[in-house]
Amino acid sequence: MAETIQKSLIQEGIEIGEAQGELKGTIQAIRTSLRAKFQHVPDEIVTELSKRTHATALESLVALAATCTSLDEFTTALK
Repeated sequence: MAETIQKSLIQEGIEIGEAQGELKGTIQAIRTSLRAKFQHVPDEIVTELSKRTHATALESLVALAATCTSLDEFTTALK
């Protein structure tokens, strides 16, 4: 029984780590997209992005980063 619980906890830890890695990858994709379009990403945007923990919200920000016409537009949507 203890071995089953231990395996379950290990699996849960792996899943949490994978989810965190995906979030970080998505945030990096947003930063890369913004940097490619606008050359500079202000620290306030980076800070706000790092606070995001929902994959769905970040996915919409990926699309916005690809389509926005200014950093102000992106910043407004981020708040």
